[in-house]
Amino acid sequence: MHRMHLEELTRRLRAGGQDPTAEEMADAVWLAQWLPHAPADPGAERTTGPPAPGPPGEGRKRAIGAGTEQVRETGPDPDLGDDRTSETVALHMESGGARRGGAGARGSAALPVRAPGANALPGLLGLQKALRPLRHYTLFPPRPGEDLLDEEATAERTAAAGILTPVLRPAAARRPDIQLLMDTGPAMVVWARMVEELRQACQQSGAFRDVQVHRLYDTGEGAPLVTTTSGSDGRPRLRPADQLHDPTGRRLTLIVSDCVGPLWQRGAVQRLIHQWPRQSPLAVVQPLPPRLWPRTALSVEPGTLLRPSAPGGHTVFQPDEEPWEPVPADSRAVPVLTPTPEAFASWARLFSGHGAGPVRGWAARIDPQAVRRERAATTAAPPRPPRGDDELLSTFRAGASPGALRLAVHLAAAPLTLPVMQLVQRAMLPDTGPMELAEVLLSGLLRQLPGPSPYPCFSYSPGVQQYLLGSLDRSAAALVLKHCSAYVERNFGQGMRNFPALAAARLAGHGPENEGPATADEADEPTGPLGPEPELFARIPARVLRFYHPDLVTPEPLTEAERLLAQGRDQSDPSLLADARERAEAALPDDAVRARIVLGRVLHAEADTGAVRGTRRRHELLTRAVAELARAAELAGTGSQEWADARLELAVVHHALWRHTDDRAHLEAALDALAGDPGDWPETGHATLHLRRGRLLLARGDGPAAVAELTAALRPTESGPVLLDLADALHLAGADPAEIASVLDRAGDTLGDSAALRLRWTTARARLYDAVGDAPAADAAYEEATLLAPDDSERRGRILMTWGESLMRRAAADTGTQPVDRAESVLREALTRLPADAPGRDRARILIGSVLALRFHRAGFLPDLFESRHLLEQAARTTRDAGTRSQVWLQLGRVRLELSETARDGVLADALTAYERSWEDARAAHGDTPGTVTGARALHGQGAVLRLMGRNGRARTVLAAAAEQWSRLVAARVEVDGDDVERTREALAETGTARERATGQLSEGDRRRIAPPWWAWSETA
Repeated sequence: MHRMHLEELTRRLRAGGQDPTAEEMADAVWLAQWLPHAPADPGAERTTGPPAPGPPGEGRKRAIGAGTEQVRETGPDPDLGDDRTSETVALHMESGGARRGGAGARGSAALPVRAPGANALPGLLGLQKALRPLRHYTLFPPRPGEDLLDEEATAERTAAAGILTPVLRPAAARRPDIQLLMDTGPAMVVWARMVEELRQACQQSGAFRDVQVHRLYDTGEGAPLVTTTSGSDGRPRLRPADQLHDPTGRRLTLIVSDCVGPLWQRGAVQRLIHQWPRQSPLAVVQPLPPRLWPRTALSVEPGTLLRPSAPGGHTVFQPDEEPWEPVPADSRAVPVLTPTPEAFASWARLFSGHGAGPVRGWAARIDPQAVRRERAATTAAPPRPPRGDDELLSTFRAGASPGALRLAVHLAAAPLTLPVMQLVQRAMLPDTGPMELAEVLLSGLLRQLPGPSPYPCFSYSPGVQQYLLGSLDRSAAALVLKHCSAYVERNFGQGMRNFPALAAARLAGHGPENEGPATADEADEPTGPLGPEPELFARIPARVLRFYHPDLVTPEPLTEAERLLAQGRDQSDPSLLADARERAEAALPDDAVRARIVLGRVLHAEADTGAVRGTRRRHELLTRAVAELARAAELAGTGSQEWADARLELAVVHHALWRHTDDRAHLEAALDALAGDPGDWPETGHATLHLRRGRLLLARGDGPAAVAELTAALRPTESGPVLLDLADALHLAGADPAEIASVLDRAGDTLGDSAALRLRWTTARARLYDAVGDAPAADAAYEEATLLAPDDSERRGRILMTWGESLMRRAAADTGTQPVDRAESVLREALTRLPADAPGRDRARILIGSVLALRFHRAGFLPDLFESRHLLEQAARTTRDAGTRSQVWLQLGRVRLELSETARDGVLADALTAYERSWEDARAAHGDTPGTVTGARALHGQGAVLRLMGRNGRARTVLAAAAEQWSRLVAARVEVDGDDVERTREALAETGTARERATGQLSEGDRRRIAPPWWAWSETA
């Protein structure tokens, strides 16, 4: 076997950028004898890729004395056979743009594993070596009392002098401390691993007595805060950053930041640095490459750093170029370091006493006044329009380093999750580091994906990715997967940093041979222009995974679908639900009934996700779920458990379709799915059957029937949600308030710690107090409910709406402006809490417009009337329900009439039009037999306006129709206000028995007497 001469080895190491010492060379030579030897025959190597050592512990020979002994440690069995060793396992990202189990895992499960990650700092050993000289840092002021008594010297001097003469010697130099302050700006999550590796390098260098890491948090104003210990609730405790000052100079400080976050933009970090003790060594670690520094909030320039003779860590900076403007006397120069061993070595020489003299480096002059001026100029600058793909690419190509260009191209063939991006960089471009990755991340080519994820996830735009992949041929794209796989295989299971991934394979003997022949897409690497499938980032031998997970077996597709469904519902993750759907569809040939039930549940869950809600796909998913569940009920035997499960789930999906489409046919179909004698259903499902029947009847508005079903659902055991449903049904059925109060008392004992149930319970109590006329108790309950509802939530807005309506009804029946003011305040807050697209916003505008009209009627404040007209006209244009719109026109008619009479704004014809439209909408919504109270009032309003216009003949006809409408309502036993009926009869009698004076001869008192009254908003009208 060829043996390399020591001089040749040293020469090659130095040519590769390494400069080992004699001790390091001796260690390397000694360790080389324990490494596995390369194969003697090159042809024995695998042709599918470079050789990679297997997991630790595989059988290998160890030299002992003059002979050898075969030492077989615990590890994967190398004699598994050719069919086992050639089997590979695909690794996929667990989240963030990567779906679990992708195309390559069809019919297989996704097994959670920990994939080895690449270091963010490639030269950790070099970094430790660069920091090691700082153990000699002794430039802090000596403290009295730190010297030690030299006992032998004291004894000798005392014996010679005849008197006690103590001799002191200097205490051994204590190693300094170091603290890392990490910025928590929006982009700093990318550098979290780098900070952790920097902390590790500081600890393992042996140069520091204590290493601490703190995070700088932005409070929006004032100085930044730093984390210290965690409280009893697990949350970090924050304190001002200036409490980390060390006036003695014993502690070195490194601020790790990309200098682009809000702390830098508003100058908080600059002021923190400026106020830092001058004798305490301080530096900024900037992970971005120097060419990107001008884009940050910290102006950096090259020059020479000097160490003054005074004790402490103060530095003097001499820039290469003289500044154009005078440097303020109170400015401070702080060294700026790149995360490289060379930069840290220069900084260490500055304070360790080695290589005394000037040191080349970068520094920033901190002047808080300049920060304020730059921030004002930046704020005044207009925002830049978004740039297109072509402009972004040309800008990146013009200013990026060659390593960043190559890295951007290789990343186009891999999932853009931060650990995988670092893995691709380590495997494909080991000569690049965090600065090149930073260039790609800040180039504008990537956008960060939203959603929960343990690591930052990014994506290229389709145009950018297509261009970058055009620079990467098919073989190079496959090489990305190959080299990443080799790296993962070498380091799988080692004691190094790792990240969560999913292994798509059947383990414990359930290999691909049990799954049938693989297709071309499953057996080979993809051959399309996009290279590897987007979520796939590595393949490793299955024997490696079996060694570390020997007992894990992939569950059956249907079992896995149920697990993914539960997990997808808990996490609201559409990708999990999509995988559950694929598993359920794959199980259809084996178990047609149960698989269809699970598939229907998955489709229903997918329809409830945020990405689908409000789109046409929601209706498609629910419709397909109905078809699958109906087919499952047909295939299952009547009375079986699967038949019951299918019909119960079918009712739930029909209910969801009714809520989505407002088509009552779906509500009836849901009830039909649950029809029949409960005795025909399995006994275990009786409670669920009664509960779902009761809730469907409650949705249909059948209070008495809902009460009967919900009461039956409570027979096995009482439940808080069911009791609250029963209280709603009793309220709908018009039950005695005492009976409703009894049900609410029972529900209160079963709420537990559920905030949602307590909110429902409190709202129901408020409604009960409102119904019995206990206004103080109702207001207290409504206020408690608003505090229980999440802040800025739609639920809180709806509660405030209900409370505001209650206050408005009471204000209409009361006198004075104080009740009206409170009703307006609550309704306006409700409007601000409701989302912009919430249907309740139109109703809030109607109620505010009505309460403003009522306040004008009480106080005569004219701006209220103008705002009321604006809100009511807007509501009349946007309200779709004809019955509600008729009430809006009724309110608007009185407001227009008052504006015409009081402010001379508008004409009476506008008020007449509003009353006419109110009558038309009321008749369209409910007919005229017997009609509605709103329709009769609208006819009376038309007649009153016609009288004010002098059109008495037409007024007589309309008032006669109003009187006839009141008669129909009374005959049908509809609750009406007797004053309204009498008012219409009197107006009709006046127009029929005497010739009224001309319009111009009517006095102001006559006009007010003829005008219709201020009818308050009423739901029952």
